[in-house]
Amino acid sequence: MKFVLSGIETNNKGAELMLYAILQEIERKYPEAEVYMPVFAIKQGLNYIQTTLNIKEKPFAKIIRFLHKLRVFSVLRKLHIPYHFFYDTRPIKNANYFFDASGFIFSDQWNPSIETVKIWQYHLREYHKQGTKIIFLPQAFGPINLPNTKKEINILNQYADLIMPREKTSLIYLQNSGLNENKIKLFTDFTSLVKGIFPTQYTHLKSGVCIIPNLRMIDKGIISLENYLSLLSSIIKITSEQGYVTYLLNHEGPEDECLAYKCKSLLNQPIEIVSGLNALEVKGLIGSAYLCISSRFHGVASALNSSVPCLATSWSHKYAELFHDYEMNDCILNLQDKTSCLNKVNDFLSDSKNSQIRTVLKMQEKHIQNKTRAMWECVWNV
Repeated sequence: MKFVLSGIETNNKGAELMLYAILQEIERKYPEAEVYMPVFAIKQGLNYIQTTLNIKEKPFAKIIRFLHKLRVFSVLRKLHIPYHFFYDTRPIKNANYFFDASGFIFSDQWNPSIETVKIWQYHLREYHKQGTKIIFLPQAFGPINLPNTKKEINILNQYADLIMPREKTSLIYLQNSGLNENKIKLFTDFTSLVKGIFPTQYTHLKSGVCIIPNLRMIDKGIISLENYLSLLSSIIKITSEQGYVTYLLNHEGPEDECLAYKCKSLLNQPIEIVSGLNALEVKGLIGSAYLCISSRFHGVASALNSSVPCLATSWSHKYAELFHDYEMNDCILNLQDKTSCLNKVNDFLSDSKNSQIRTVLKMQEKHIQNKTRAMWECVWNV
């Protein structure tokens, strides 16, 4: 059995967590399977991935990465010479499944280029030709109004066997785009079955307040850098004054780490910045928190499916919809009203409120996990 993975990586810990969710299910169902990784996804090398499966690089992966460093593709594109054959689009022969777990890329918010559209067209067409089952695992979609976004969805409509929006807003966007409804199945985020591993070097942070920054809050125009850092700094001041160990957790690479250090520089108190953990350790640390305040989607997901009370700042509909899946409401901080944000944090810090939320989340845990198991059954029945 051969699997080809798309949309996963290890810089973004949410994408890495989805990678582990996929690998663990394949381990359960097809323990002898071969799994092919995206060419640019695992910068640490394949040995970084904790799995018993036979994971492989695609043919010519090293050459493709070398050509990419030399900017060969950019030159070919400017000369109007076809280059997709040399990119990460060549199909794995006789692949049984193509799994995409991009999280959130098919949207006007990412303003896809015509080159991106061409790459998807070539990629999926070649797998479709050889009978590979093409499945888009639960992710967010939409809005779908820009011409190139519509073209992307038309490509999915043409070649995909199964497309899974992970909430109702995304479902409506897909339905309104004219996508074949027989290909659409609604399922929530599928990382609930992945168990975190607590990093023992951070025992001193247990039962603390975990704060996860996200540069998307700024570059998507949701809030200014100054106001965002001011809000995070005020939250840290409140949690620290109430005696909670508070720390900043880097959930994605150098940019978010830089953002964490900018926040630290504004404080008149020391604060620890946690970085460099793998996705399982990140989830394990979040799962040990008293309260999580996250701007990263899978930071929220890891908190909720670990029964940890969580508040979030949001730049997409996907955050509110995720809280809704766990029967949690009014958990998105109103960035237009800093006072209400701080009041909400104080509310979630109270023992009674915190305990109440944990009870609700614990009740939802098995329900969400059963939904994920049903999602995989749907996949294997394609």
